[in-house]
Amino acid sequence: MAQERFWDYNRQMPEGRDFEAYHFVGTKPHPVVYHSHPYFEVFFFLSGHTRIVVDTLDFEPARGDVLIYPPGVMHRNIHLDAEVPYERFYLYATRAYLTSVSTVDYDIPGTLDRMTQNEHYRFHIGQEDLDPLIPEIDAIIEDSNHLKPQDKIINCYRFCTFLIRSLGMMTSLEVVPQSDFSRGMSRLISYINLHFSESLSLDDLADEFHMSKYHLLREFKNYTGISVHQYLMIRRILVSQEMIRHGAKPKDACILCGFTDYSSYYRAFRSRTGMSPEQYRQSILA
Repeated sequence: MAQERFWDYNRQMPEGRDFEAYHFVGTKPHPVVYHSHPYFEVFFFLSGHTRIVVDTLDFEPARGDVLIYPPGVMHRNIHLDAEVPYERFYLYATRAYLTSVSTVDYDIPGTLDRMTQNEHYRFHIGQEDLDPLIPEIDAIIEDSNHLKPQDKIINCYRFCTFLIRSLGMMTSLEVVPQSDFSRGMSRLISYINLHFSESLSLDDLADEFHMSKYHLLREFKNYTGISVHQYLMIRRILVSQEMIRHGAKPKDACILCGFTDYSSYYRAFRSRTGMSPEQYRQSILA
C-alpha cells in the first residue's frame, strides 16, 4: 500500500490542487463531524466497523460500497470500533477540473450529478472489480509525489481513467431502512434545509418536532457531531457560495440566505472558506 499521507482534516485538498487521492488503513479514529467539501468526493469502503451519515441516509457500509458526495453535500463517517481495522480510499476532484478533462461525449461532473440525483449517494463495486483497483490507486498516490511536468500530466490522465472506469463498475443499491432515531434526525435536517433562510430558533424547532429544545440539541449533536446553530450556518454559507458562483452579489446572497447583517455573514463566510465573500467571488471570475 502507498505510504499514508499526514491527516489534516481541513486541508485534504491542498491549495492549488485539482485532484487528490488517499488510502488509509488501521488509523486511529478521528473526530469527523458532519461536513461538506467544495469539490467531489468518491469514497470507497474496504473494511471496518463504521457508520456513514449522508444527508438523510444513515447506514453501516459493506466492503465495496462507494459513496459519491457532490460539492456541498453534508456527510459524516464514524469509526465505531477501534479494534477493527478501518480501511478506505477516496478521490477528490474539483468540478472545474473534471469539466476541463471531459469531452462532448462524456461529461464527468454531469455523470456524477446524474448518478446522485434524488439524494442517491450509495453504490457498490463487486469483489472481482474492487480488488484490482487498490494497487492502481496506490500507484496513483505514490506517483503524485513526482515533480516532473510530464509525470504530472500522465498521473492526471491515470486519475481520470481510474475514476471513469470506477463509475462504470458501480451498481445502485436499494434505499437503506432507517431507524426511528435516524428518520427523526433526517426529518429535522430536511426541515432546516428547507427553511434555512428563515429566522429559525431552537424554540421553533422544538415546537415543530414536539420535543424539548435540550433533547433536540443533544440528539442532533449525537447524530451530526455539530450543533444546530453550526449546521444552520454551514447550510447558509454553502447556499450563498452557490448563489455567488451563479452570479449573485455577496450582499444579495447574504440577505437571501437569512443573515440579518453583512458583518455576521462576512465572519461566518470567512470562518468557513478562509476568504471573504468578495474574494470568493473574485476567485470565480479569475
